[in-house]
Amino acid sequence: MKKTFLVMIGFALLLLTACGGDTEKAEAGSSSDEKTFKLRVTSALSANHGLWVGFYEPWMKKVEEESDGRVTFETFTSEELVKATNEVDALKQGTVNIAAPLLPIYEPSTFPLSEVTMLPLTKSSPIIGSLAFKELINSDVELKDGKTFAELEYGSQSLKVLPATISEEYSISTTGLKFDSVKDVQKAKLRTPSRIHEIYAKKIGANSVTMPTFDLYDAMSRGAVDGSFLFISDWTGYGFEELFKYTVDDVNLGHFSSLLAMTDKQWNEFPEDIQKIMIDASDELVGKGAELWVDRSDEIITNSKETGGEFVSVEDLDPKVKDLLIKGMEETWFDFIDLLNKQGDPGTEIAKLWRDIVIEQGGDVPEVIKNL
Repeated sequence: MKKTFLVMIGFALLLLTACGGDTEKAEAGSSSDEKTFKLRVTSALSANHGLWVGFYEPWMKKVEEESDGRVTFETFTSEELVKATNEVDALKQGTVNIAAPLLPIYEPSTFPLSEVTMLPLTKSSPIIGSLAFKELINSDVELKDGKTFAELEYGSQSLKVLPATISEEYSISTTGLKFDSVKDVQKAKLRTPSRIHEIYAKKIGANSVTMPTFDLYDAMSRGAVDGSFLFISDWTGYGFEELFKYTVDDVNLGHFSSLLAMTDKQWNEFPEDIQKIMIDASDELVGKGAELWVDRSDEIITNSKETGGEFVSVEDLDPKVKDLLIKGMEETWFDFIDLLNKQGDPGTEIAKLWRDIVIEQGGDVPEVIKNL
């Protein structure tokens, strides 16, 4: 009897040990699977901006849904929490977890290669540009010291980035000044939004004026500037559709690119399934977000024409004007390449990579650029 009793005690202890082990494993698995993340997001964009509505907001919604609520977001738009160009510091200091977007084109000293998307193209669209930008971010082509574009630009800052929808291609719009002659082009005072556009303005002989976009409406109203390099689908965000009366389109003067960004440390805190959800959401929405730009642009052009707005293809301009604008596009590529090469950056390599990716995605570049 005593022997039987001892056996029963031993059996009971064995069961307790086994059950205890299973409970620990279950709790460990539960802790890993159910860990939640509430992420602070900063954006310089307004809540009705095309990029926010078409890409960043849907991305967050999709991540929340696909993660079953394990990831949630607290958003601060319109520079409410962090001023534009201060995003990298805010990420590293832990003020925010995600920048949506990071705007590398505004910081060429920190991100010298990112301006490549602003180079003028002979054929493009928001969809072509967005898919090309995604391929650029994901490219495994080594540009310098065995590093890819993303490694050189963002890895050096310890940032993890995901591609976002790119802007519509830039056009030239004025309050009424028409480019009927070379002299008309060269007397124009145009607001330039980037270093690339400053180079282009110089090449075509136009007068370049640098100012923030939100100051442009007042400047055009006062006659201080004649117009701007801008993409049509962004007009309504600033009320420019009331002022722009003449636009040269089909010149495709580059795309403004932006990114979803976080620190490597933040990225590495996410389990693999959350990382995959974020990557898949970005890949899916990059092209879809571009469709919003196309729809907005079509609507704006239709409304503008009804109130006297004129849209002229570069192909229909005076041959001398056309040649000036096209030659300026070609020379802008070479100046950009030289600028980067002199800085010790891989200017030639990044230009060739962007050229090849754009063409692969159905776009095109100035003919001489194909011979780089």
